[in-house]
Amino acid sequence: MSTAATLTSETYESVAAIERYQNSYRAAEKEIAFGESIWFAGIVVGGVILVASLVEFLLNPAEHHGFPVVFASFIACAVLVVLVSQVLGTVIRGQGQLLSAAVDSDVNSSPFLSNAQRARTMRLKKTATMPEPIRMRAA
Repeated sequence: MSTAATLTSETYESVAAIERYQNSYRAAEKEIAFGESIWFAGIVVGGVILVASLVEFLLNPAEHHGFPVVFASFIACAVLVVLVSQVLGTVIRGQGQLLSAAVDSDVNSSPFLSNAQRARTMRLKKTATMPEPIRMRAA
């Protein structure tokens, strides 16, 4: 077998692996974004319910005498919506982070990729070199 055939097959395998890993990273990013949107939407919906409860309280004269049951129910509903969305959004974002970490591990241990291809696939940027520490001279 010639070296040209070997290089071509390795290049094809590397390109296919990089595409698959990049698709997995995109799926993880979408999952994280979906979790963030649930997290944010819960806050918005909870705020809308809170404003609606205040409007109901101000416009309903029956609520001003005795315990305001409807107002308290709306407040409890708003708090529940916000808490559930926060938990659900956090869980979904966590799953996206776990998927991203699993793909990082797969890319790192892939025999089809060189170190430069791994860095490019993981979207790692070159870090600045750390400056040398300042050394004090003895007087």
